[in-house]
Amino acid sequence: MERWIRARFQPGIPLGRDGRRVTAGEDHIALSRRAARMGMVLLKNEDGALPLQDGCRVALFGKAVIDYVKGGGGSGDVTVPYTRSLYDGLAEIMGQDRIFPCTVDFYRGYVRSQYDAGWVPGMMAEPELPEGMLRQARAFTDTAVVCFSRFSGEGWDRKSPCAHIVRREPVIGDTVSMSDVLFEKGDFYLSDAERRLLHAVSRSFARTVVVLNVGGMVETACYREDPHIQGLLMAFQGGMEGGCAAAELLCGLYSPEGKLSDTFARELADYPGCTDFYDSDEYVNYTEDIYVGYRYFETIPGAAGKVIYPFGYGLGYTRFSLTEEKIVFDGDGAEAGVLVTNTGYRPGRETVQVYYSAPQGRLGKPHKVLAGYRKTRLLAPGETERVFIRFPVSQMASYDDLGRVAKSAYVLEEGEYRFYVGKNVRDAVRIPFVYTVDADRVTLQLSSKAAPVQLKERLRSDGTLEPLPAGTPHDSMENGLGWEDYPFGALLAPQTRFVDYQPFFGYACQISFEDVADGKA
Repeated sequence: MERWIRARFQPGIPLGRDGRRVTAGEDHIALSRRAARMGMVLLKNEDGALPLQDGCRVALFGKAVIDYVKGGGGSGDVTVPYTRSLYDGLAEIMGQDRIFPCTVDFYRGYVRSQYDAGWVPGMMAEPELPEGMLRQARAFTDTAVVCFSRFSGEGWDRKSPCAHIVRREPVIGDTVSMSDVLFEKGDFYLSDAERRLLHAVSRSFARTVVVLNVGGMVETACYREDPHIQGLLMAFQGGMEGGCAAAELLCGLYSPEGKLSDTFARELADYPGCTDFYDSDEYVNYTEDIYVGYRYFETIPGAAGKVIYPFGYGLGYTRFSLTEEKIVFDGDGAEAGVLVTNTGYRPGRETVQVYYSAPQGRLGKPHKVLAGYRKTRLLAPGETERVFIRFPVSQMASYDDLGRVAKSAYVLEEGEYRFYVGKNVRDAVRIPFVYTVDADRVTLQLSSKAAPVQLKERLRSDGTLEPLPAGTPHDSMENGLGWEDYPFGALLAPQTRFVDYQPFFGYACQISFEDVADGKA
């Protein structure tokens, strides 16, 4: 049993055949930092705010410059030997003497006291700055970096200002009650204290850059539409080296190359899932159907105007042109080609994205659907690369759940299929080519297993709701494969190995991995 528990060997005991560390070894640390850096997305960069100029000095604001959130909580948490903050990364690259020390010392002391009191990373109030500290920082430099962080974990939901948020004394360890106290409108939005800090800093410095250390969608309109904020980096939660990865991008050691895998809307209520989400703590009616994310915002009438940053969006420190776009069909496959040229003055990488638009027939369809994407190699200024993106024709088929063409089948409906190439879903331009399907074609025939029968209605592409047929609820334990014939004996399941439920959260659990392996539990 001892050799099975890999957790016992983490984070630093050698596991490789040559004696090198596998987990938390130098190779994995470097890989973690690189992956974090490549996934971060530059959303705003005006007036040459980024990258920070060599030799410049900065002032750091927001407790998140110290209070770094490496990743999710609960079962999403990971034990690591250390975590490096945004300050750690900037100090490593710029040098401590080029960072205004007073705010760093203030936030370091505050965060330590909050941790000692039981608060967790990303889940503590934004403190008010001491009197005069902002003025001292402005005398030190004209460049400010503000960082906000958010906790994310299991067992609690993102709150909507439309829903009633109960104010009560926070219970340390209970993220729900802690969140209710910290975020007046829910953690999608800045708290009042964070908003006051951002306003004061952005009006005091010539250049203000915001770094978001978050695990999901948050409000971004307040940054994009404020002319006093020149830079915005979506740093997400990048693991134990994520703070350093963000610093590398801010300082220009690398050019940002990440793209948004979500649509960032103006309000939390703009997302279609919020319509029914707060109706019950026990269930959610997924009335948005296939119109989720960019498929909703690019399709449903009136939704496009709610978008602040579209799916696939992301800036860099250089510019790219896409030319000679074409698409070729060969049998059951398609290949899009485009020439990518670095037209700027710094090296960088661009991600080419191909979308298709299927005909609106008997089956509802989004206006655009991502067919494929590919990132270029690192291109020097003036360098070009021809990028090819392949995808199967069957990928453009739609699922027919009600039998309007062929029940429980993926169908290519007859009509014209059009294609778009670009750097994000919003700016993708149409290629002058049409793929025509002369007659409905079933690409994959399936069968229905445990299909939902109690959803009353669902969204259409025109924004209306269509009624759905109702039926008898399925047995929630039935998987459609049959229980009786399954060879449970082949799994060598123990016959009499059961221990009554044990308290876990907040108590000492009496069950160990060895108990499970030995058949005691």
